[in-house]
Amino acid sequence: MDPARARKLGERIMQIVAEMLERRIKDPRLGFVTVTGTRVTGDLR
Repeated sequence: MDPARARKLGERIMQIVAEMLERRIKDPRLGFVTVTGTRVTGDLR
């Protein structure tokens, strides 16, 4: 599989998870959580 595609997909997943934690999850303990990376396998799982 194309490594660039896996990297782009991982970046997008990271962005979505960070937005969900920031906007939709109402838990005060998550006030200072930072998503620093993702790992996507070659078959995009």
